[in-house]
Amino acid sequence: MFIKVILTLIFLAVMIGVGLYTRKQASSVDGFVLGGRAVGPWLTAFAFGTSYFSAVVFVGYAGQFGWKYGLSSAWIGIGNAVIGSLLAWILLGRRTKLMTQHIESRTMPDFFGTRFADLPSV
Repeated sequence: MFIKVILTLIFLAVMIGVGLYTRKQASSVDGFVLGGRAVGPWLTAFAFGTSYFSAVVFVGYAGQFGWKYGLSSAWIGIGNAVIGSLLAWILLGRRTKLMTQHIESRTMPDFFGTRFADLPSV
């Protein structure tokens, strides 16, 4: 138990240190959320991939299909990564970046709300 507490305190200290060291880099919301729009396509793709796969694949997918079908269900995850993510970035990545810059949106919900004028649901 003592080692867990020490490792947690070390983790928190490192996170606070990183925050203090980099706080001047993000002087605006755009700087914080988007890296000042200076982040390249590879880092953007990795950020998307980690967010998507941590939320969808590891939590929902692993819990449901992994339990039902075992290790052979990993092929669905591989197909999802290659077809779902890679194909989406190849086909939509550049166009999405240009459109978000044009309408000055910071997040995808902000983009969809601005792009489709917050239409009321039917």
